[in-house]
Amino acid sequence: MRVDGRELPADLVVDASGRAGRVTRALRPPPAVRGDIGVAYVDRQYQLHPGAEPGPMSNAIAWQASLDGYQAILFPHERGIFSVLLVRPTDEPGLLGLRHEAAFDAACRAIPGLSSWTDPDRARPITDVLAGGALVNHYRGQTGPDGTLALPGLVFVGDAVCTTTPMFGRGVTTSLLQARELLGLIDEDGADAVAVGERLDAWSAAHLRPWVEDHVRMDEAVRRSWRGADLDLSERLPSHLILAAAEVDEGIAQGIGPYLSMAAGPASLDAVEPRARAVYATGWRPSPDPGPSRRELVEMVRRAAR
Repeated sequence: MRVDGRELPADLVVDASGRAGRVTRALRPPPAVRGDIGVAYVDRQYQLHPGAEPGPMSNAIAWQASLDGYQAILFPHERGIFSVLLVRPTDEPGLLGLRHEAAFDAACRAIPGLSSWTDPDRARPITDVLAGGALVNHYRGQTGPDGTLALPGLVFVGDAVCTTTPMFGRGVTTSLLQARELLGLIDEDGADAVAVGERLDAWSAAHLRPWVEDHVRMDEAVRRSWRGADLDLSERLPSHLILAAAEVDEGIAQGIGPYLSMAAGPASLDAVEPRARAVYATGWRPSPDPGPSRRELVEMVRRAAR
C-alpha cells in the first residue's frame, strides 16, 4: 500500500472507505444491486431539559410514524439528546422548505408524538436543520470485473460492501456482522489472503445481499403507495407490509421477531407471507398514523416560508 509516496507493507488491507470511497473504486465493477431509495430527509437534534422525561416511543430504539405520504422518525441518543427526522419523497418539491427552521418547527408541532418530544418546555434544539439525501441501497462484492478477487490481500467491509435505507437502521448491524465474519476468517485462513477474500465474498452474497434486495423491493413499494397506487397481490408482499399485517394477525406477529432483530434474513418472513396476503385480500390496509397529510404539510411549509 502506498500512502503519501511511501510504501507500507501489510499482510491484509481493509477498505472501509464507504460507498463513495474513491481510492479502490476502479478495482470493482458497479454495484451488482442498486436502487435509489427515492427519499430525502431533514434532521435536527434536540436535548431534553435537565429533569425532563422522554416523550413516547414506538419501540426500543425509536419513535416513528408512517403518515399520509411521508414519514417521521425520532432516535434517542445519550445525555437526553435525540434526533428528529422528517422523511419526504424526492419528487415532492413542495417539501423542500422543511430545511428552514420555521417550517421544521411547524411540522413538529403538528405531528403528534414529535410535538411532545420537541415541546419547548421539554427540550431545546442544539443544531440547525440539516438536510440529507442521495440515499441508495447498494451491494458490491469482493470481486473485480472478471469475477475473481479485485485484489488478493484487500478486503472491503462496511458501507464499501452494502448500504440499505436508513429508516431501518441496519448499517451498524451489517458492518458489525462483517467485522465478526472477517475476524473469524482471519483466525482460520489468515495466511491465505485468497481464501479470506473468497470466503468473505461468499458469506456476504449469502447474508448481506438479501438485505439489500429486500430494501430495494420495500422502497419501490413505498414510493408506489405514496403516489396512491394499491398493492399488487399477484407478487410477493414486500417485507414492511408483512410486518404491518401483524397488527391484525397475531400469528404474523409471532413470526417476525428474527427478521426485526436480524437474527434471520428476509427469507424468514416467507413462512408468514401467505397469512399477510390473506389479510390484505380482505381489503384491509394500514392506516396512516395521526398527523397532517402530505398535501397539508406542503401548505404548512408554504405558510411558514411566508
